[in-house]
Amino acid sequence: MNPLGVLEAIGLFFYWIVYLVNPSFREDEKIKEIERKEHQKLTLKIEKKKSQDKEIKEFEENRKNKINNNEDLIKICFDDTVFCDEYQILIEKIKTETKNIKFRMEFEEEWNNTFSNINYGCYCRNKPNLTIYNTCPIYEDPLDNACKLRQDCISSKNLAWNESLECNSDFSAFLDTIPYSNMKKFDSLTNEEIMLMTANKYKALLNIYNKLN
Repeated sequence: MNPLGVLEAIGLFFYWIVYLVNPSFREDEKIKEIERKEHQKLTLKIEKKKSQDKEIKEFEENRKNKINNNEDLIKICFDDTVFCDEYQILIEKIKTETKNIKFRMEFEEEWNNTFSNINYGCYCRNKPNLTIYNTCPIYEDPLDNACKLRQDCISSKNLAWNESLECNSDFSAFLDTIPYSNMKKFDSLTNEEIMLMTANKYKALLNIYNKLN
C-alpha cells in the first residue's frame, strides 16, 4: 500500500472525527468554505470583467481602423448612432463620401430604415398603435408624449413619420434635454433605461441628419 495514501486516509479520518465532535471546528470550517466560495466568485467576476474590457478595447480599435480605412462607414454609423454622432472623424468621412450619389442614396435609405424601425410606446413608431397599452400616451412617459405631439404635427400636414422635418423642432428640443447615456444593450433594462436609450437613438439620428444636410 502506498504510504502517502495511508497517511492521507489517516488524516481524513481524524479530520472527520474532529469535525463531528467539535462544534467550533465545524463552524470554522463552514466559515472557511463560505469565504472560499466568495473568493472564487470574486475571482471569476474580476476575470470576466478583464475579458469584457479586452473585447471592448479590441472592438473599438477595430472599428476605428475600419473608419480610418473608409470601410463599412454606413454600417458602423447605424450600428451605434450615438457613437456616430459623437465621433467627428466618422461624420466627416461620411460627409465626404455622400458626394458620391450611390453612397448618399444608401446612407439615406439606412437612415430612413433605422428611424422607421424604432418602436416605442404608443406613438414612437411609423403609425400610432393605441392598443398596446391601457393608456396612450404611456402615463408619465415624456418620450411617448413627445412622439404624440410629433404624430399630431405630421398628421395635420399629411407627412410621413420618417420624413417630417417640419415637425422636428419641438421633438428635437425635447430630445436635447436628455444627455447621452453610457448604457449599452443588456439582457435586462428598466423602463426608464429603455426610454433613455430610445430617446438617445432618436436624438443621434436627427443630429446626424442635420450635420450631413
